[in-house]
Amino acid sequence: MGKSKAKRKKSQPGEPHAGTKAAAAVERNDDNPLLTAQQRFLNSLSPQTIRSHFFSPTHVTPERRGEIWEEQADLGETLVNSYAWATPNPRLLKVFQHFGPIVEVGCGANAYWSKWMNSRGGVDVVALDASLEEGGKFSTDRRKKKPENVDADDGLTKAHKLIIRKGGPATLSEDTEIRDSGRALFLCYPDEEDYQHHDDSEDDDEPAPPMSMAAACLEHFTGSTIIHVGELYGDTLSLEQAPFGRSSSSEFSQRLAAEYHCILRMKLESNWLHVRDTLSVWKRSETCCMAFQDDVDDGNDSSYGDMYYKYIPPEEVLPVDCAAPCAAHLLGKEDEGKGEADIVDVHLKSPIADEGSTASFDDSCVEPAVAGNAW
Repeated sequence: MGKSKAKRKKSQPGEPHAGTKAAAAVERNDDNPLLTAQQRFLNSLSPQTIRSHFFSPTHVTPERRGEIWEEQADLGETLVNSYAWATPNPRLLKVFQHFGPIVEVGCGANAYWSKWMNSRGGVDVVALDASLEEGGKFSTDRRKKKPENVDADDGLTKAHKLIIRKGGPATLSEDTEIRDSGRALFLCYPDEEDYQHHDDSEDDDEPAPPMSMAAACLEHFTGSTIIHVGELYGDTLSLEQAPFGRSSSSEFSQRLAAEYHCILRMKLESNWLHVRDTLSVWKRSETCCMAFQDDVDDGNDSSYGDMYYKYIPPEEVLPVDCAAPCAAHLLGKEDEGKGEADIVDVHLKSPIADEGSTASFDDSCVEPAVAGNAW
């Protein structure tokens, strides 16, 4: 599947593509056909332990691993071209509903996530892509598609609307209605290709390095909230794509971590065997300056200069304690469950819980104290 250079067999001329046949089996009235097709494939693997031990040298033979990889690659390429790189699931809807309205940059030709959150959750979305015909697809399948404009109304006041139109990172600052609407920025696998070149280089002999689309979004976005879907620093299992993962550039990841702080991180319930996609929500951090004056009386002209730190309100601080199942017992009983209490408190103050409610996310899906359970 995409973003991997692994070789696989090609379908013979006249032979239906394996992924196409599997995708075609999805019912037409399915409101999330990507999830249906992906789960159907994952549930078909036998034994089911393959999903947990796919890259284990002892649990799966190299030959069997190669067979499964080819099956997944065929299906995955078809689903990416038809739908999206990552797979939404119902429990993510409340995130978009809470932080909406949304502007998505790089929605792709299918605008799958934007259409899904709008139709399933009534989320107000403006979806942008520089290429509404080919965006987000593999280069091997660039079938022409008429550009879609779901809502011809350019105004941003109608409730629960979905607008899909041509645009990119610069639209975030140049379009005054979008810029002033307070929309959260949504990015799903934004960096499958370079977006542009930095224009601050004065040396024509040495062209500036390319800027990724996600990094360009940070240049133009003036809002306070970013929702990211994909792999970030430390997530990926791929040695080739480590440490920043397969979905976003290193420059984006570094700047995101420097200028924002994460307030929510959720596992996508359905991931491909080699992928560890998450949904994360980031808030723009306030900065604090410390200024030091020279010690003139002692004749010391040295100065520390101004130092900057970012301020994260206590209610927006993620819990630090986490452990894989094999080390969960080391979190400590001496603290009388202090770490566990911190986690419970964060859940009670969940920013997307209903107002006046102490409800948290579905704890049957995620055990926050033990990170390994999320995978």
